[in-house]
Amino acid sequence: MKIGVYFGKYIFSDSKSGGAFTFQQSILNNLLKISSEHEFFIFSDDANKIKSKNNLKFIQLKRFYARGNFINKQFLRVFYKFKRKQIEKKYFNPLNKAINEHNIELMWFVTPAYEFVEVPFICTIWDLQHRKQSFFPEVSVAGWKFDEREKRYNFVIPRAAYIITGNDAGKNEIVQFYSIPPKRVKLIPMPTPEVVFSCKNIDVDFAKTLPEKFLFYPAQFWPHKNHIVILLSLKILKEKYGLSFSVVFTGSDKGNLNYIKQKVKEFGLQEKVYFLGFVSIEQLVTAYKKAFALIFPSFFGPDNIPPLEAFALKCPVIAAKVDGSQFQLQGAALLFNPTNEEELAHCVHKLHHNMQLRKKIIINGFKKAKSFNSKSYVEKILQIFDEFYKIRRCWSSKEKYQE
Repeated sequence: MKIGVYFGKYIFSDSKSGGAFTFQQSILNNLLKISSEHEFFIFSDDANKIKSKNNLKFIQLKRFYARGNFINKQFLRVFYKFKRKQIEKKYFNPLNKAINEHNIELMWFVTPAYEFVEVPFICTIWDLQHRKQSFFPEVSVAGWKFDEREKRYNFVIPRAAYIITGNDAGKNEIVQFYSIPPKRVKLIPMPTPEVVFSCKNIDVDFAKTLPEKFLFYPAQFWPHKNHIVILLSLKILKEKYGLSFSVVFTGSDKGNLNYIKQKVKEFGLQEKVYFLGFVSIEQLVTAYKKAFALIFPSFFGPDNIPPLEAFALKCPVIAAKVDGSQFQLQGAALLFNPTNEEELAHCVHKLHHNMQLRKKIIINGFKKAKSFNSKSYVEKILQIFDEFYKIRRCWSSKEKYQE
């Protein structure tokens, strides 16, 4: 079977997308290693950066306009208004055009990135938090807005041959919100990014800039990332438990950074909070290895990548108790109510005074990181391809079915 694989527009050029980038790199690396009777076509705008290998062919998409804008945008808007369907089909959908040219029989959208295709497809859903927690501005009035998300998901999910999600919490949400038959939702646990295993050395110069005893939180500055609860817990740690911790934040600003900085000043924590912005993989690994613990208070689930990275690097994890976290983190992390800074402070204190507990969750976390791996992820998706082949063989990929 000819299978198309789409990660998003850019596979190699979007490192600042954070966890999504490390996820897709891990999957791609394992696709390059597989032995399969299927033939794979990797589609992207920067596919020319790697040569085709064995049964993997890299196909660069040719878009009508690139970053340089070959035509005037105002002209495009007017022209597009009157010739929308014809233009969209011919020019604005190079993925579908490429799929038809290569007689692709099944598409796999590895990340939630989706573009219209005329062939059966498998989609990946990481979360539906716009339905569960629509009050957060980044899923309602800013960023990828609620109406835009709903338009996309209402179109994509019911049409997908299968939907991939990480655990039962994610599956239940898909079935509940979009009335999908449960058998069409496939569970494949989110894999630990391979880069954290392969990056052995620390960045010595970067390590010198880090405080002596600190809590670590790598997260972009969205409101749902809940940086505020960490700030509130620092005061409790000092006043109630006599523990003086700093906190290191990494990640890009998504609109909430100034608010958090204002709160740092309001709470008198200027000397305790470090804002390091976007960091390299080597610096990220260094921070994990030097940190007292990863604090992960995000309200969103059901899967998250930073706890898996921390597990792999033997950094203890304290994380928010949200739907899905029990599956992903159970027995390998201390869980707390993300609205309760007292609980968070208690977890830090508990980890500080109980070395046996600390050792236990580090060992359990490392085992989880090893078991949730990209090789297993790709093997399971191959099983799904094999399952669908027995359906897809019923019709040709070369003939077009008319209305």
